[in-house]
Amino acid sequence: MLIIKRYVLRELMGPTLLGLLFFTFILFITQIFRLADILMSEGIDTALVGKFALCLLPALLSFTIPCAVLVGVLISFGRLASDNEILAIRTGGIHLMTIFRPVIFAGFLISMFMLVLNYSILPNMNLKSMDYLYQIEFQLFNTLRPGRFYDEMGTEDNDITFYYGSRDPKTGDLLNIHMKIVANPQQWTGAQAEEKQKRRVETLLLAERGRILIEKETRAIQFHFFNGSLHPLDREKPAQNNVVFFKELVRVMSPSMHRMKDGVYQKKNKEMTVPELMANIERNGYVSRKVVNESRVALLQRFSNPLACLALILIGMPLAVYIRPSGKSAGFAISFGLLFVYYLLMKWGASLGEVNHSLTSFAIFSPNILLGSIGCVLIYFQTLK
Repeated sequence: MLIIKRYVLRELMGPTLLGLLFFTFILFITQIFRLADILMSEGIDTALVGKFALCLLPALLSFTIPCAVLVGVLISFGRLASDNEILAIRTGGIHLMTIFRPVIFAGFLISMFMLVLNYSILPNMNLKSMDYLYQIEFQLFNTLRPGRFYDEMGTEDNDITFYYGSRDPKTGDLLNIHMKIVANPQQWTGAQAEEKQKRRVETLLLAERGRILIEKETRAIQFHFFNGSLHPLDREKPAQNNVVFFKELVRVMSPSMHRMKDGVYQKKNKEMTVPELMANIERNGYVSRKVVNESRVALLQRFSNPLACLALILIGMPLAVYIRPSGKSAGFAISFGLLFVYYLLMKWGASLGEVNHSLTSFAIFSPNILLGSIGCVLIYFQTLK
């Protein structure tokens, strides 16, 4: 009996690893091109990029592990059924639950592991990846070459074109700096929005020297300018173009500063641990209803998504015995269909959560409840034979 259990689990491992590699590669390939562009830039620490890539993997695995488990179950049990090994096991007087039970237990263990991962490890890794991303961004700023115009340094509120003439060989400071700042019209609202859009308020910043600093605590990249001037370029009202001179000016260049509030970095839901999400929900009345609803959905998904492994195993085993997919392509095709249904139900639950519907909790867990229940019914009828 123990030999049969080991045999089934060993058959399951190969296709599962194949599915894990396939789905992880599909999701990670979008990041590969991004990382390649970063590595091609001069002055970038490859070890830092490697750490950033490693921090991305846990988030990908939280999605790819359930997919891989489903593919492994469909392919392995489909092969056992198509080769009549399931029939041979039944003919030998062995109950079908004997080979189902260890796989269900393995799915339960994987789900528990993913629950632990989602509780705090995964959010902390997401937060750590942002830290590495800011450090990479800082290094990219320090690789700017003199004598070139850079027009992709804008923030959410402004479009920025930057130029500097040379670097001080002793201090590394930037010399002869020119910066053109154009307010982003998409961010303007209110009664004067139309007038501002017509005027396209622009400002030219000139400075003798400047340097780039990074604030790790606030995750901000700052430009410090010295001995310069600000020249408003309002063509509609040139009389108001008063030049402002300064000895020192600090300007934040990080495009993520919209996530700063009162000098504190505002975490996204994916960067919050379970206790932090619960605390965010309890702030009801102090933050917007939208923020509370999004945090509640994220909290419920932290417990719902890991259970996908168990639910997909419950429906995958009997379905494979019924359908008998004979090849890997058939197993992948069926898995894509089941995952599509799971994804639709998951999106339905998230959409109800956004409006704080009374059925939000049920809807978010509905993919696991529906697929798991169907699987249990199929297992019940198969074990009666």
